[in-house]
Amino acid sequence: MPELPEVESVARALRRSLQDRRCTGLRVRFGGVLEPSAAAVRRAMVGRRLAAVERHGKYLVLTFTDPGPTRVMLHLRMTGQVFVLDGYRPDEHVHLTLDFDGQPVHYRDIRKFGRWTVVGPHWRDRELGHVGPDMLAVRFPQWYARVAERRAPLKAVLLDQGVAAGLGNIYADEALFKAGVHPLDRPADLPAATLRRVLRDARSVLELAIRCGGTTILNFTDFAGRPGNFRRRLRVYGRAGEPCRRCGTVIERIVVAGRSTHFCPRCQPSAAIATDLRSR
Repeated sequence: MPELPEVESVARALRRSLQDRRCTGLRVRFGGVLEPSAAAVRRAMVGRRLAAVERHGKYLVLTFTDPGPTRVMLHLRMTGQVFVLDGYRPDEHVHLTLDFDGQPVHYRDIRKFGRWTVVGPHWRDRELGHVGPDMLAVRFPQWYARVAERRAPLKAVLLDQGVAAGLGNIYADEALFKAGVHPLDRPADLPAATLRRVLRDARSVLELAIRCGGTTILNFTDFAGRPGNFRRRLRVYGRAGEPCRRCGTVIERIVVAGRSTHFCPRCQPSAAIATDLRSR
């Protein structure tokens, strides 16, 4: 599933390549990805200029003007891709092709779970009222107030989009490894300094992943159809049974909140073990 870095990569590419250009056409091959209808999305986009691209967590909102403004929210969900590729011939999974002054932009989605939804000016409150502040923007006091008393595993709390939006499975594992925190530790059992480190390192991992164009595990590609390069930098995610690149200990895999979770038992000792070691 595209997470914050992948969605931010798409947002930056849209701003760089298409902002201030006019959407001059929309070819629909599967209208099920358009809400409330293909006609409504067409009215909101075609003939209008792309004036702004905003991101909140894993959501994008495209604002069109002249006339306008109108807004369309894009959620890539599991397998959504937006890209420009010269000479590309759309396959069966390309559901939309937008035209921007002669430039075709394809939307491809194998699972068909992604959505393009017409939204109003108060979309942050109405459509995203259930979502917390963006992970790259939330301040520590605000985030700490949301997590400090939680007794669920920290990995599960990091995945809770109602706490902070954008962090998904890959980057939660990588952030916890960088912070040296066990995924089963509970926020309520950890000192504020440790939680501050987790937030800091989560942001650091996200920012590095953005610079790398995200992570491609299955089928994510960037705006130019290229896979994300952060996979080469993964330290624990997807590396169960392999040696830790820091200490050589075998990476372990468990399931937390229904999600595959990877960690190094030596670099990420549980809080109870770490406390015991410090007391010796």
